[in-house]
Amino acid sequence: MAAYSKAEKLRVKRGRPSLPAVAREANGRKSRRKTTVALRLVETEKEVKSVAVANRMKMGLSAKVASTQEAGSVLGRLHLLNPDEITRAQFEAGMRMAEDYARYYALTGIPFPSVKAMDIARVRGLGNMDRPDAARIATNRVMKIETVLGLVDLAGKPVTSVTKKVCVLDEGEGMQMPHMIGYLKRGLLALVEHYEIYP
Repeated sequence: MAAYSKAEKLRVKRGRPSLPAVAREANGRKSRRKTTVALRLVETEKEVKSVAVANRMKMGLSAKVASTQEAGSVLGRLHLLNPDEITRAQFEAGMRMAEDYARYYALTGIPFPSVKAMDIARVRGLGNMDRPDAARIATNRVMKIETVLGLVDLAGKPVTSVTKKVCVLDEGEGMQMPHMIGYLKRGLLALVEHYEIYP
């Protein structure tokens, strides 16, 4: 029923908003039948995916490309938008670097260097490593990556910082600038040689 008067409009706004139209039991609880629950999960997944695909399409990707797995990361979007600048081998090298860093942070107990991953109410020490041998191997891999990227840097650490920003932290601020793409390409080329990824 449409609200016509000002009082009617205010009355409609007051109170608890009506529940979304889903299958419910007699007591008002959402239905717990297996088919209904499965349908609800599929619909929720579709809604989440549609929002992600719509945001990726705003960045200049087509609908078909925006639904791919590569479009979910900054490095993947740079590869999809500029395949001549960031090649498939460079994309794979960057993803392997991200995996090595994620493994390193998980095994050593060091929190991931992102604000999104921090739990401010929690304190965690570094004294209790579950698998010290695996942590040592992961540390050695990361130190080797740091060395490889450090050898590419001629002035300061722009190549290392840009490569880590895009591959590890998945941040894309400033990546529309040509010099930033140049730093990233130099880092990724060094990683392609390090990981021995050949097209």
